[in-house]
Amino acid sequence: MKKIGIGLLVILFIFGCAATFKEKRVVSEPLVQLAINKIQDNDLQGSLVALTKALQTNPKDPEVHFYLAHVYFRMDKTGRALEHAEKAIIHGDKLGLEHPGMKSEAYNLKGSILSAQGDYEQSLVAFDKALEDEFYSTPEYALYNIANVYIAQKKYDKALTELKKSLEQNSHYAPAWEGMARVYIQQGQYDNAIDALKHAILEFPAFTEAHWKIAQIYIKIGNTNKAIYHLKEVVSLDKEGVFGALAEQRLQNLGVNTD
Repeated sequence: MKKIGIGLLVILFIFGCAATFKEKRVVSEPLVQLAINKIQDNDLQGSLVALTKALQTNPKDPEVHFYLAHVYFRMDKTGRALEHAEKAIIHGDKLGLEHPGMKSEAYNLKGSILSAQGDYEQSLVAFDKALEDEFYSTPEYALYNIANVYIAQKKYDKALTELKKSLEQNSHYAPAWEGMARVYIQQGQYDNAIDALKHAILEFPAFTEAHWKIAQIYIKIGNTNKAIYHLKEVVSLDKEGVFGALAEQRLQNLGVNTD
């Protein structure tokens, strides 16, 4: 496979635009996979190198632009990220059923970038566009993101509606359960918040933030034993992180020896 890829790469350099999209895709696709692996290893620079090579080979590959947008977003280069998200949308249909819902994924990413920039109205437009494609396999993501915009705007009833829609699409989606808890906490509905956080933890036992939030509620309502259990979970899950340090301090305040 590598020999074929290298050989085709040479051909592409020689003939340039004469190669078809499918021929260019043979070269760009493995480079995208390499970039994905590097992203999973948190090697953003390495992924950027692979994606830049893929872009030179196949500038209309929507996956190349999508992951470039993702990497630049994680690097806090939102301008570059938005530029590539737009190109992923423009070229999103080129992969057809090889990657159904590609354009929706790009719209969802665009919405996330716009939301991070504080442009909530345009982010909602992008998230709604993501939901238009029946081939979009993860609509719960866009619905959850819409809810987060409403939470940021303190429109809690609207946020709750979107979170419920997200869970209708995928009842195992832990972030939506945690999002519901955030809304319930703002509304002072602590029993409902605890129930939502229990669901989040059930779906994703290593959900550090959910353990932290439920511990805070238990402290607030005076259930110290359950708070201690979840704080210890936070320490175990996030030994070197901020939540772990905060949980250790809380345990010490409660008179629990963390040594």
